[in-house]
Amino acid sequence: MKKVIAAILTVFMFSLCGCSILPTAITESNNIETLKGWSFQSNPGTNDYSLFFGLLNGNDKYIAADVDVDIRIVNDADEEVYSATKSVTSKDFGDYESQVAGKQYLANIRIPASDIKSGKSNNGTVYLTVYKDDDVRFDEVNCTALYCLPVADVQLTAEGLPVEIKVKGYDGSTESVINITDVSYVYEKEYTPQLKIIFSGEKTYGNSSSYDIISYKLYDSNGYLIDSSNVYLNSLSAGDKFKDDSIVVYDITPGENYTLQFAEYSW
Repeated sequence: MKKVIAAILTVFMFSLCGCSILPTAITESNNIETLKGWSFQSNPGTNDYSLFFGLLNGNDKYIAADVDVDIRIVNDADEEVYSATKSVTSKDFGDYESQVAGKQYLANIRIPASDIKSGKSNNGTVYLTVYKDDDVRFDEVNCTALYCLPVADVQLTAEGLPVEIKVKGYDGSTESVINITDVSYVYEKEYTPQLKIIFSGEKTYGNSSSYDIISYKLYDSNGYLIDSSNVYLNSLSAGDKFKDDSIVVYDITPGENYTLQFAEYSW
């Protein structure tokens, strides 16, 4: 008997779709009467996905049957990231169990992660139509793909490196000079995408102070300002090197190209 491993049970539990209204076959074939238990889940351990569904006969008993399934996946950015037709045989059916639905006899269609295109959202909807020739056909049904679809990487460009930033006092005099030489970033795709920006350099002029202030702005590929703020570098003396990771930008758009600009802080 097959069982979904414990690490996947939680994902399966949350990915089960509402099944209060069950579509019925247009015509009967091999005693197939009802489609039930469709759901979608990610399988991180095998780097693929499972699309589950069950078939019931006229006595409401789970059965196995040879059917075809049209599948398409559309993410929340309205991008179709997957479309295919899969043939299912009795060998694809087995017993699966979850805390929500209990034990069910389901078909398991495996979809390699590499077959799903990277898009602009990790959430989406999975649509499936189950049929066999002209003998049986169910209405299209759907379920949710929650925080599991592949998303596209982002690109970040820092303008004008190395860039020299003068830190001025209230009277407009230059108190410090900060030379920014390198920018790197970490793009986190899980749940809410976010961009962590790390910049480094050296203080080339000025005495040690409580902090030196640097301003930054982040633009998208269409020139829209996405984020802007200030960074405070603490207790640097002339000749001190630094690496700062305090810039974190949320609600990043996957697949976008961003431009980072550093500037002097204005009082």
